[in-house]
Amino acid sequence: MLGNLVLFLIWITTTNAFGEFVILNSPKSLNFTGAEPISSEDLGDVIYASLGNGLSGDAKWPCLNILDPFNLPENVVTIRLDGVTNSKLSAIGKKSYQLEGHRVEDSLNAVADQLEADNEPVCVMNFENFEEAIENFNAFVGNVEVDSVSSIYLKPQLHIGDKQYLSSIAYINAMAVNMDTLLKKCKFLSISLSVDSVAKGHGEKSVAMIEALDMFATVAKKVNIGAEKYRNKETLVLGIVKKTDNTRAKRQAPTEDDKNKYNLAEYYSEDYPVIFNIILWLMVTFGFSLLAICYAIGSMDPGRDSIIYRMTSTRMKKDN
Repeated sequence: MLGNLVLFLIWITTTNAFGEFVILNSPKSLNFTGAEPISSEDLGDVIYASLGNGLSGDAKWPCLNILDPFNLPENVVTIRLDGVTNSKLSAIGKKSYQLEGHRVEDSLNAVADQLEADNEPVCVMNFENFEEAIENFNAFVGNVEVDSVSSIYLKPQLHIGDKQYLSSIAYINAMAVNMDTLLKKCKFLSISLSVDSVAKGHGEKSVAMIEALDMFATVAKKVNIGAEKYRNKETLVLGIVKKTDNTRAKRQAPTEDDKNKYNLAEYYSEDYPVIFNIILWLMVTFGFSLLAICYAIGSMDPGRDSIIYRMTSTRMKKDN
């Protein structure tokens, strides 16, 4: 009976485990404590609160403590690997937590949309959409040299998935070198790539897969070092590793639940303040003009020779 209970608890833990959440670098103003697993839905709250923004409702994950609200990080960097439940990030990170749930991408997209709604610059480099990621790289980093990455077990000539993975690592290496340029333009930098194609081409326990995970750990360390140099270790750098969710969709606008969760304000066009100011000052001018006219009429003295006085005076009518 006891053995069955232990097996059941292990099965529950395995079912809920979806990945890992690693603190690669944390400024002194933030303190990550405890070992409680974090839900994928709470990732956006952690990022949003770390930048000094208020949350609607109470925070659900208790392991984030804000020690100095006046010196919070100016930038947050996340580097994410899809396709596995664990990697070697915990070996290079300061703190790691078990990640639960299947809404990692939805949560990160929601906080990115919220920051954009707050007019904060956001950079998303999702190398699963490789062409779009390259366009964003050129837009934010510029025309810089990207050195190719060599491999022993990955075969870019035979597998297009291997080729794309190595190219993604090469571009992330270039981002790590030019991290100061990126973080000057981006409040929130989100980097993501997938190892699914490598696992499908070589097997989840193959030497090629091990090499791919080693490459990711190495490039994540480079990104962390670049971010540390930019703000003297005052940038929050987070590593996220998650098993691929087959039901996940492409990045889209937040749902009504996400809007309520982050208390999103109603969006107005850029012409709204112009039109509002025109109407406001027209109404103010009209109000003062009406007040001046009323005052002038009220204080008017027509005199005895005025037609107004003669038509309303009973005494003058009797004299005539």
